[in-house]
Amino acid sequence: MSASARSWYTRIVALVAVAVAVHLTALWALPRLIMGRVMSAAAPAPQASNRVVLPPPTDHLQRRVVMPSPDLLYALCTFDVSTQPMRIRADPKTPHYWSIALYAANSDNFFVINDRQAAGLPVDIVLNGPSPYPTRSSSPSQPASAQPTGAQTVQAPSTQGLLLMRVLVTDYTRERDIVEAARRSLQCEPLTGAS
Repeated sequence: MSASARSWYTRIVALVAVAVAVHLTALWALPRLIMGRVMSAAAPAPQASNRVVLPPPTDHLQRRVVMPSPDLLYALCTFDVSTQPMRIRADPKTPHYWSIALYAANSDNFFVINDRQAAGLPVDIVLNGPSPYPTRSSSPSQPASAQPTGAQTVQAPSTQGLLLMRVLVTDYTRERDIVEAARRSLQCEPLTGAS
């Protein structure tokens, strides 16, 4: 192979290597950047993790969640399960569709439950992080977290992420009390003991 051909071959291999590296970096980084922005908008203060945010109903001027629908009411909760599990509870007593979806830090949806799957029963979930938690001492000042009886256990693939609750609204003026009570039934809080 001539020196000129070797030079072109080296350039082509370098170009392909750079293109592959940029592509893989974009595939890994872009979803995390997008979720970071969504989670920052949902919970602007660091202490807002594991707390429910109830945005106002969506209209044509607002884009608080990705691709919002004016037929849905939303409740958001950013979670951080790096040091302890989170307990998610809801009892949306509405005759219409509702769902609770959990998203990892890379925007992957890893869990969904809706009105049909819940079959009229309250939702009670313990969300664990991807790694085991260190065992706490049995001192009274730091009680160990206990699994609540009857709660469903879900393991998150990342320590941080987003919970998105959707409640269908057919006529907000007429159904306001029912649909608002449904989304306000959502609770996200650190799991500190059984109840």
